[in-house]
Amino acid sequence: MEHISAMKNQSFPPPTYEEWKREVEKSLKGKPIEKLYSTTYENLRIKPIYTREDLESLEHIEQYPGFPRYVRGIHVNGYIQEPWLVSQELSARNAKEWNEIAKHDLARGQTEIHLVLDKIGFPVTSLNDLEEMFSGISLQNYSLRVDAGECSLPFLALLAAYLEKQQVPLDALRGTVGMDPLAALVEKGQLSTSLTTLYDVMANMTAWAKEHMPRVKTIIVHSEPYHNGGANAVQELAFAFATAVEYLNECLNRGLTIDEAAQRIHFSFAIGSNFFMEIAKLRAARLVWANIVQAFGGNEKSQKMAIHARTSYFTKTVYDPYVNMLRATTEAFAATVGGANSLHVSPFDEPIRLADEFSRRIARNVQLILKEEAHIDKVIDPAGGSYYVESLTAQLAEEAWKLFQQIEAKGGMTKALEEGFVQAEVEKVAELRKNNVKTRKEKIVGTNFYANLAEPPVQRTEEKKQVKASFEESINEENVSQLKSGFNEKQLMQTAIALAASRATAQEMMKALEESGPSIRIQSIKQWRLAEPFEQLRQASEAHLEKHGSRPKVVLINLGTIPNHKARADFITGFFEAGGFEVVKNDGYMSAGEAIKGALSVEGTHYIICGSDESYVNTVPTIAEEMKKANPQLKLYVAGKQAPEIEGTFVQAGIDGFIHIGSNGYETLAEFMKEMGVALDE
Repeated sequence: MEHISAMKNQSFPPPTYEEWKREVEKSLKGKPIEKLYSTTYENLRIKPIYTREDLESLEHIEQYPGFPRYVRGIHVNGYIQEPWLVSQELSARNAKEWNEIAKHDLARGQTEIHLVLDKIGFPVTSLNDLEEMFSGISLQNYSLRVDAGECSLPFLALLAAYLEKQQVPLDALRGTVGMDPLAALVEKGQLSTSLTTLYDVMANMTAWAKEHMPRVKTIIVHSEPYHNGGANAVQELAFAFATAVEYLNECLNRGLTIDEAAQRIHFSFAIGSNFFMEIAKLRAARLVWANIVQAFGGNEKSQKMAIHARTSYFTKTVYDPYVNMLRATTEAFAATVGGANSLHVSPFDEPIRLADEFSRRIARNVQLILKEEAHIDKVIDPAGGSYYVESLTAQLAEEAWKLFQQIEAKGGMTKALEEGFVQAEVEKVAELRKNNVKTRKEKIVGTNFYANLAEPPVQRTEEKKQVKASFEESINEENVSQLKSGFNEKQLMQTAIALAASRATAQEMMKALEESGPSIRIQSIKQWRLAEPFEQLRQASEAHLEKHGSRPKVVLINLGTIPNHKARADFITGFFEAGGFEVVKNDGYMSAGEAIKGALSVEGTHYIICGSDESYVNTVPTIAEEMKKANPQLKLYVAGKQAPEIEGTFVQAGIDGFIHIGSNGYETLAEFMKEMGVALDE
């Protein structure tokens, strides 16, 4: 036997692509290798293997991290010196509770204070609110991220007044206090004031911050409204670029330079479930953005894209919600490998209620584990050089650029939204996603696959209904008049800060910005989650259980021994449990007569025969004829697709249909519910 040290020194010649292909074709037993190719929602063709040859035409491969075109990140040392910020969104029922939560989470690993005003859980309207929220928190010691929605003027003015009262230098603050009017428009379909006014505010805030808060970004560009509408990665990138370019142009038209505007933009991307696609999305985003800013004449610093990432709301589920922890972990991993500068990991109960201490801790700890145990922050651009990821990055960048150019040809993002082009593009992909979920081609564990009806649900709370709180405080018309007077003099921030210090409210500032002319209206993009179709079925089943004491039910007629019927019985069980149905099982009937007698002894309206194709031939027609004689109203189905002539024979005998892997799960379950009198819209 050869000595182990000699074996260690041996090398093996790398196989060629042709050698690999020959071996694969052998394993495919005559099928073409193209069977292993797949097509993504982005309409990109994915090969089963990538080699060095796939990288030969890519220009960015020889670049280093921290150097233009920034595909590999905006920092030379990756996360080693500047780790990503743990930027968990914090919500509560009121300002006092929010303050307690913020202090608690900052002491346990959160490194950026993050507020989304539309989702914080209570209205932030006055200096009193900020005093209560930030009591005992040294804002100069943390990065602050505030997503102010369509207009940041009220919050930024309140914040500046608060800092001045606390004698904290304005230039000590760092982070983002940003507005994204087009994202708000996409979600709501309209704005509270005109885009012209909001762009005036955006430019004014940016110029003011350059002078007084030089380390604070003032513009946010969200991809989430498109992602949560069902868009693919190409669309997310293109729509984000088109939005950002519109913001750049509007700021330039109002006297800012390209460097002043571009350096104030912070992008926010949702991270979905396609692991490698999401890594490539962030890398492609940096590549294209650098090219765009360079075309505007921006310097190298302006070409660096600042990216905030949040794990996807779109992929999360109400049922079996603890699986959301795994989904969020995979998405967070993709975000950090892709080079996000800050990250929010959604708590597992995000679709159900406001996060509690446990769900916040688990979400936060996902980031801490990626840092402290997986050491993602110790490797610079871990995806760099991957034949697959580099190729995918280039494909995404190219396709996103093409779509971006289409939008620019239409006159920009606002024009494309008014025309309905953006909405139509998203809807195409959304419909494909819905169909794949309904037919179970896209598997959602715990929802349309492997549903667990016995698992107790996570309890909903009343707080979830209060997340988008309304402003109901009274308006001081004198304050509004003074604000309008100052705004007309183009002294937006100076006026707003002065009035905020004397207790003017956010509502009064927004009222002062309102114009007599109508604000823009478009068709909004519906925000939804992949799991919603099957969750609707489950909710209908639970409502039926509560009202009538039982779930909708199907009865299995299993033929023969367990090995003979188990595969199809298990398939049917999983198929119907995904809709919240009770499935009545048995160990198998050894004859048609036994099956008929056993089935009729079980109270039910819908029966499904499960067995092998061989056992069906002589048994199914007999069962169908006799059971329909006994009760012509019952419904009888066969598990598994049969040859057309056999199906015809079975239908003639009384079979009502066939359920198999190609069946549309949602439509089949919904039809069963309709026949059983289960209301889907309660």
